[in-house]
Amino acid sequence: MSPSPHDPAFEAVYQKLHGLARRERRRLGAQSTLNTTALVHEVYLDLCKGADPQAVRNFYAYAARAMRNLLIDAARQRMAAKRGGQLHHTGLDALDEAGAGRDAAQALELDAALRELAAADPRCAEVVELHYFAGLPLERIAELLQVSLRTINRDWQFARAWLRERLAP
Repeated sequence: MSPSPHDPAFEAVYQKLHGLARRERRRLGAQSTLNTTALVHEVYLDLCKGADPQAVRNFYAYAARAMRNLLIDAARQRMAAKRGGQLHHTGLDALDEAGAGRDAAQALELDAALRELAAADPRCAEVVELHYFAGLPLERIAELLQVSLRTINRDWQFARAWLRERLAP
């Protein structure tokens, strides 16, 4: 089963691959017989059709981790002391700005909890990363991890309960 072209994770990865392909084509010169889109499609087909399932799993795991890290870095920047840290900012969008500080703190708490979960149960943490950060459906995660959908559902339920307990006020 391949991801839907309307899957947000697929679209993000597709755009990133398109940028990489464009850069590589420029670097190698315009004599290439493949245009940028054709090059991206060939790479994707190689990855999903004939590739080792472990390579596909690693690819999605990397994409999920990269998205998580970008979100955590953004949260850290919002919480940085030189930007006012947790001080309350007043402005026209006071409600949105007050919520942004809370969201940043929650993102950092989630990151710490996910690190704890990864130490306790690495597969459950991987399920969370692939589902929450990469946006993959549980069915696709079951295929990638080569376990049953029932096992993935159980891991997802356990991880959600575990994280809810850790993140409760």
